[in-house]
Amino acid sequence: MSSELLSVLCLSLILVCGCSPDSADIFMPAGDIRPPSILAARQRATGCFEIGFDEIVTPVKGSFGFSPETSIATPSVQGTIILVAIAPEVKAGAKCLLSGEAMDGSGNSTRFIFEFVGYNASPARLRLNEVQTGKNSSASNTHRDYLEFLAEGAGSLGGIQVRWASSTKAMEYSFPSCEVRTGDFIVLHCAPEGLAAELDETGADLTLSGGVDSSPGGRDFWASSGGIPDETGIITLREREESSPVDGFFYAAEDKSGEIDSEKISSELESLTSADLWVCSPTPRWEDAFLWKSSSSRPLLREAEGGKEGWRIGEAGSQSPGAAAITKAPAKASSSPKSKRKTSKKP
Repeated sequence: MSSELLSVLCLSLILVCGCSPDSADIFMPAGDIRPPSILAARQRATGCFEIGFDEIVTPVKGSFGFSPETSIATPSVQGTIILVAIAPEVKAGAKCLLSGEAMDGSGNSTRFIFEFVGYNASPARLRLNEVQTGKNSSASNTHRDYLEFLAEGAGSLGGIQVRWASSTKAMEYSFPSCEVRTGDFIVLHCAPEGLAAELDETGADLTLSGGVDSSPGGRDFWASSGGIPDETGIITLREREESSPVDGFFYAAEDKSGEIDSEKISSELESLTSADLWVCSPTPRWEDAFLWKSSSSRPLLREAEGGKEGWRIGEAGSQSPGAAAITKAPAKASSSPKSKRKTSKKP
């Protein structure tokens, strides 16, 4: 270090020591300098977004913005909560962006931006019906990852969320705005090839989409989040992002045993068991899953309600995305007759 630089540093230290305030004033200044913290944020209803803070705040005038720009965000205050009215209301499932700034009584402010989808006041009632977990490249039986749902009640798909997770990765997808009727099949393709023909069928034309496993009888949707876990995974269905699951499926490789050691799967499984949709041991174990020997040529089929007992492995080549297949008899015997309603999957 040069003598000139050392002299400058020494002089700076002298000036700081001679002019600085007491150390207590530096580290413990008088007054409130902490900005307000956001505790929660959610859509409370159609056209209403709620933001909860840890103290009383006021919205900063002119700071609120919203996308799509055809709607306007207008904030109001109820103590520690800012309510944002969005008008005109956006379509269920439409992608939205809300930004703004809130200030506390001491002048400290917090800026925020939230990304969400339009609130669905009338979600369709869906049932997970069939799962194709892997890519089958057989020339005579080509398939890629997909989830098939049956609409058991009419309504909108907009904002209905599907989550799926492996031991190491979690993925999700929210449906766009689309009205469906009771009895409609919806196919969510989770491993698209990026083809121009892979189109979401939100309108009346169910033959619009091409691509592997596209169905002329069902509605096709394409997710780029990531493929479905081949051997071991969990799938949950929610009417809205913030809602509890309304359906789900937990499956695992037949040789897995012991306590579940995956945080991603445990988190989703806890939500399923809390909603009384899956039965688990007091300390969840891999044996609580539907155990199987994975095969890309054989789908997983839903036959009834009741957790893992309602599922079975289909015959090779029995995939039927977008349709209720009735071909061969089930591979495993049953002590009770199966229902012959249209919604059953019978290879």
